[in-house]
Amino acid sequence: MPALITMPFTAIHTPGVSMPAGAPASMATRTATPHLLHISGQPPRDAEGQTVCVGDIVGQTEQVIARIRQIAEDQGGSLADVCRLRVYYTRREDLPAIMQVRLRHFQAPYPAVSAALVGLYNPEWLLEIEATVALPA
Repeated sequence: MPALITMPFTAIHTPGVSMPAGAPASMATRTATPHLLHISGQPPRDAEGQTVCVGDIVGQTEQVIARIRQIAEDQGGSLADVCRLRVYYTRREDLPAIMQVRLRHFQAPYPAVSAALVGLYNPEWLLEIEATVALPA
């Protein structure tokens, strides 16, 4: 039997409200703690501020998640503590690849997720992700 994973948040599943099939996302998440870290939209940039993996949605998604991980860990959290993601992406066809990368970094119960097709500030950026982290007390 798999080990029980204890999360600092609870996945919310409201009867009668559907979720996209196969989406690695919770409809909503509820925290019991006021220790929330709200991470601004992270672009696919390296430590020197240079855009990485131009034209490569998988590479850019990996870099953005690495930035979110770094910020969360700096504050005493981890990717396992992420309870909300907001994904802004520029090419409709990239959403499945973005979801596959998220599946490598997040496990059930998944963070609540919203995704929006947008235009971003830098045309080399294929996505930007915001995160909310429920930090351990």
